[in-house]
Amino acid sequence: MKFSKRKILLAAGFLVVASIGAGFAYRNLRSDLTTSKLEASDVKPTAMNPNGTELVVRAFTIENRWGATGARHSFTGTLQPRYQAAVAFRVAGKISERLVDVGQRITSGQVLFRLDAEDIELQLRVAEAEQISSQSLLKQTTSEEARLRQLRVSNSVSQSDYDLGQSNRDVAKARLDSADRRLKLATNQRAYCELRADSDGVVTAINAEAGQVVNIGQPVLSLTQSDELEAVVSLPENMVSEAKNLKATATFWSKPSLELQAELRELAPMADPVSRTYDAKFKLNAASPDLAIGMTVTISLSSIEEDGVCIPITSIATQSDAPIVWRIASSKGLVEAVPVEIKEYRNETAVVRGTFQAGDRIVSAGVQRIDEKSKVRVWEASK
Repeated sequence: MKFSKRKILLAAGFLVVASIGAGFAYRNLRSDLTTSKLEASDVKPTAMNPNGTELVVRAFTIENRWGATGARHSFTGTLQPRYQAAVAFRVAGKISERLVDVGQRITSGQVLFRLDAEDIELQLRVAEAEQISSQSLLKQTTSEEARLRQLRVSNSVSQSDYDLGQSNRDVAKARLDSADRRLKLATNQRAYCELRADSDGVVTAINAEAGQVVNIGQPVLSLTQSDELEAVVSLPENMVSEAKNLKATATFWSKPSLELQAELRELAPMADPVSRTYDAKFKLNAASPDLAIGMTVTISLSSIEEDGVCIPITSIATQSDAPIVWRIASSKGLVEAVPVEIKEYRNETAVVRGTFQAGDRIVSAGVQRIDEKSKVRVWEASK
């Protein structure tokens, strides 16, 4: 029984000590909180970047160019020559010589291919001989008709003999006329053994080689007939009627800085049976020596009346519940808020209307950290 009282007294002592310690700790904690509040109340708010440091941001430059608002639709295709022809011989024969290569620039009248002309030379000699024979026969029958006419005056020959003499003369004249035409035909065929260019252009394909026998009209090469190029793209069904009323611009994968105005020239009346798209050909309204056949081209279609600028969607911030963008106002990194009217949201961009000028730079990333007192520095990827 004594042992039990002793344990009870020890437990009670521990409880008393713990209560005293807890009270002391609570008093110290409350004192610290009060002190912290007093110190915090003495701290005055400071402006952003009190030590003059700059916020690092990304910038987007607004360009005053065609398609600045961004295209509503873009289609990729290739550059093709507007005028292109498959060239062929006008006579059949064996090719003896090829005088041009793919990509070679040629001039009008230049010889492209030659045929073996041995057989045609023989035909030409035969035609020449027939012409000489016909000339001699006409000379003989003409003289005979003249003699018969004189004899007929004195009734030395019958009328039938004179009529026969006239008939022989007319036949000889027709035979000579036919021989002249055959000779001209043989001469032309001899000239056709040399395939010549009808106009200036560039060779785009070779379809035959020396030693090959070709028929009349069989293409032996493809030739562009001018330097005029056009963009060929495929349009979906829902763009067929709309494309005629939209403004077109052409950009090039290999020449990112080059942008040309374009105009719809031809639209296929029938859809491709596989892709179910319509081939569209856009004429480039300006020429460039940097362009070549087969280059990748993107045709961008947008409405004719543009009333906005296409900017990254990350550039848009809010001020007083109204959309704005931060324009970098000077080389010192100062910024100013430009109110904008949002015309359209897209995947990663937005079309907005605002008081922008060509060359203006706006903050495209980091707008959530900026106010009118901020100073920014544009992050350059090359640095």
